[in-house]
Amino acid sequence: MRNIFLFIAFLILTLPTISSAAVPEITRTQFCTQIIDHEPGDSPASINIGLQTLYFFTEILNGESESISHRWFYNDVQIADVVLKIGADRWRTWSTKQVWHLPPGTLKVQVLDATGTVLIEEGILIE
Repeated sequence: MRNIFLFIAFLILTLPTISSAAVPEITRTQFCTQIIDHEPGDSPASINIGLQTLYFFTEILNGESESISHRWFYNDVQIADVVLKIGADRWRTWSTKQVWHLPPGTLKVQVLDATGTVLIEEGILIE
């Protein structure tokens, strides 16, 4: 009996610990019209019709080698899904959307983790 107990104890101590993958933590998100040195160049409350390109910036902690997605919507209709790889434990990334052709309405971006869970959602008006 003692040998069985020692064997079980040995297995428990020597088996690798099962650890869950790091969960990306979103520390900052922002719509902007330009990126300068990996940072948002502005923070518009809304955008004007005719703007060429809109950026959605995201800063992430943890989750190196994981991925997130930016899911873009225009008036609640999905128009893009952009997968972004996380390259380090602190990572700044962004996706873009050409918006010059869109009439007044609402753009929305959902940030999703690799399992499809929505981590954050932001919206901006086109006026």
